[in-house]
Amino acid sequence: MNIPILVVSCDAYSDVWHPFFHCFFKNWQDCPFPIYLVSNTLTYPDSRVSPLLVGQDIDYSSNLIKALSMIPQEWVIFWIDDRPPAKTVDTSRLIKLIELAQAKDAGYLRLLPRNPPALIDNEEIGEVPKGSRYRVSMTVALWKKSTFLKVLKAGESAWDLEKRGGVQRANKIDDKFYSLPISIRANPPLVDVHIISKGRLIRRGVEYLKKEGLIKYLENRLVTSFARNLYIESYDIFWNFYYYLIWYKKKYMNKFTINK
Repeated sequence: MNIPILVVSCDAYSDVWHPFFHCFFKNWQDCPFPIYLVSNTLTYPDSRVSPLLVGQDIDYSSNLIKALSMIPQEWVIFWIDDRPPAKTVDTSRLIKLIELAQAKDAGYLRLLPRNPPALIDNEEIGEVPKGSRYRVSMTVALWKKSTFLKVLKAGESAWDLEKRGGVQRANKIDDKFYSLPISIRANPPLVDVHIISKGRLIRRGVEYLKKEGLIKYLENRLVTSFARNLYIESYDIFWNFYYYLIWYKKKYMNKFTINK
């Protein structure tokens, strides 16, 4: 499949590149997609990674818009540099999900079991309705390039893009946004590990990097405070519980209605 993976980064994050690609190629040895690293002027010395240099670091969205203009393909897989795959990727399942999204003419498919999930049963992907919190999430995702460009706006950071692009612009277009069902979390085709938040190492990321023998490459980065780390963990727990509760309630009510 000629769908490029865009690992979006910048020169200031060049210390992250070796840990990322070490984990990427270790856990996805049969990756069938061409891989591009989006950066400003620096390149990563690996023949499997093609550079996509955007020049001066203006802002996140402006850099990304320029990078997309350099890619001729209709579809791209967006990937951020601080979330490498943490386990072996199930390539055949991932390809099937991508082909399904293309068949449905999706504008976006989140490829990780992240919130908001599709609150469905017996289907492989489901729509994320307009108005959903983080309908657009800057995580690993398949994008139709035309949809991506509708959501992007020069001058915005990644956080602005999720809040304004996802809540405002994505809700005004008819392009379809898809996510994986909540049931897939028990056995997803792709699992990542979050390493950095707001420039600092997350504690779960530190543990993973130590296990992989990669922590030395990021030794100059500070680690998140206890309070910040607690917030990150609590945030995930809360929203996971919230969506599971909605899913179980919906499932129970459907059974109740049918039996009645």
